[in-house]
Amino acid sequence: MNKTLAFLGSGNMASAIGRGLAARGSSLQLCFYDVTPAKAQALAGEVGGAAAASLAEAARADVLLLAVKPQNMAGLLADLAPLLENTNGKLILTIAAGLPLAWYEQRLPAGLALVRAMPNTSAAVGAAISGLMAGRLATAGDKSLAEQVFAAVGRFIWLDERDIHALTAVSGSGPAYYYYFTEALAAAGAKLGLAPQVAELLARQTAIGVGRLLENQPDVPLAELRRQVTSKGGTTAAALAAFAAEDAGGGLPGLVEEACRACARRSEEMAEEL
Repeated sequence: MNKTLAFLGSGNMASAIGRGLAARGSSLQLCFYDVTPAKAQALAGEVGGAAAASLAEAARADVLLLAVKPQNMAGLLADLAPLLENTNGKLILTIAAGLPLAWYEQRLPAGLALVRAMPNTSAAVGAAISGLMAGRLATAGDKSLAEQVFAAVGRFIWLDERDIHALTAVSGSGPAYYYYFTEALAAAGAKLGLAPQVAELLARQTAIGVGRLLENQPDVPLAELRRQVTSKGGTTAAALAAFAAEDAGGGLPGLVEEACRACARRSEEMAEEL
C-alpha cells in the first residue's frame, strides 16, 4: 500500500512541495491539514489530494510534514504529541527554520524518526536546493522517503545539523542575494543611461542565462566559467578588477563573506530565541 504524506500547514513551501509531488506523479498519497480549512481544501483540490477534517485525522498518515511558522510550532506539537503516542514507523519531516532536531525530540513521543529540511524559495519553480538533516532514529528507508519528498522541488544534500547556520547563509538566504545583485546591476545600467525597464530586462535575462549555464555545466569550476568570459585587458576584466578592489571595503569577495557571516550569526541568535 502506498504511504500517506500529511502536510500540517498549507503555506507557500507546503504548496510548492505538494504541487511538485503531484507533477511528478509521486506514489505518496497526499493529505492536507490547516487551521484554516479552506486553505487545505483549496490545495488538496489543486493537487488531487485529500483535506483532513481534523489534526487527529491528519496524524494518522505515515509521514507528517510540519509546515507551520517557527513561532507556531510549539502550539502545533502540544496538540500533535498526544496523537502520536504508541505509534510506530512514523516519519516526521520539518521545514521550520531555527528549530533543531533536539527541540522536537523534547516535545514529541520517543521513538519517532525525524528529518529536518531547509529548502529555499526556488522550490516554487522546482529549482530549490534543500539541506536535509537526519535525526538519530531515521533509517535508510526514512531518508529515502525524505529524498522523494524534497526531490519534488529540486535537488537535496545531506549534511550534519551543525552546518545548518552555514547552509542558511549560503542557500537558505542566498536567493535574496542574487535578487539584490540583479537589482543593483539594473540600477547601474539605468545610471549609465539605459531606460530603467530596459536595464532591468537586461539584468534579469543575464541572471537567467547564467543560471542555466551553471545548471548545464555542473562539472566546470566556477572560476573557469568566469575566466571563459574574461579577456585579458578587456571590459569584463575592468569590471572584475573594480569588484575586487581592496579600497572598496575589501572587494566583493570580502563583502560576500561578511554578509554570510552576518546571516549565520543571526541564524544562531534566532535558534536561541526560539
